Amino acid sequence: MIANPVRVVKNQRGILTLDFIFAMMLGMSFTMVFFALTLTLSLVEVTQYISFSVARAALGAQETRSLQVQLGNRKYNELRERPIFRAIFGRGWFRLPVQPDYGDPVAGFNTEYNVDPNDDNSTFYGARIRIEARILDITIPLLGSSKTNPETGFANVQTFLGREVTTEECRESFNRARWTAIQNLHSSYAGARNPLPVLITDNGC
Repeated sequence: MIANPVRVVKNQRGILTLDFIFAMMLGMSFTMVFFALTLTLSLVEVTQYISFSVARAALGAQETRSLQVQLGNRKYNELRERPIFRAIFGRGWFRLPVQPDYGDPVAGFNTEYNVDPNDDNSTFYGARIRIEARILDITIPLLGSSKTNPETGFANVQTFLGREVTTEECRESFNRARWTAIQNLHSSYAGARNPLPVLITDNGC
C-alpha cells in the first residue's frame, strides 16, 4: 500500500529528535570553544609569569650582555622543567619557544616602538615569549574551522623591566671615553688656561 504523500509531508514524528541532536551538537561545539578560550587565557597568565621571571633574571649587572642573557635562559629552562609547568606544556595544546627573545643585544626592543634614537631612556628591555595556542586550531561541526588566519593562536607575551649596565659597557663605552675627555679638559688642577675647577660626574658606572 502506497502512503499518502500529503500525510508523509505533514508527519511530525521524529522532529524533536532532530532538534535535540542539532541542539546537542551546537551546545558541545560552543562548550569546546569556551573551554579552549578559558584554558588559553589561563596559560597566557602562566607564560606572563615566566616572562617576568626571565626578564628579572636577565636585568642584573654582569660582565657582558651575553652573561645577562645566559642567566635569563637558565631561569627559563628552570621554570619549564618544573613538574607543574612541564605537565601543562607537555600535552601539545600549547607550545613555547626553545629560548626567549631579548631583542637587539644593545637596543632591546626599542626599535619596534619608535623610540627617539637621541633619547637615552631606553625602556623596552626585557624578555619576549611567543606562545602558540594549538588548542585553538579546532574544526567544529556545523561551524567549520577556527583557524582562518595563519597568525591565529600566536601571541607575544613579554615583560619590559629595563636592565643594568654591564661591566663591559661601563669600561668601553663610558670609563674609557671619560678618561679621554678628562685628559683633554683645561682645568685649574692641570694648570691649564681655565682658572675654574671642572665638575666631573658619572652615570653610575
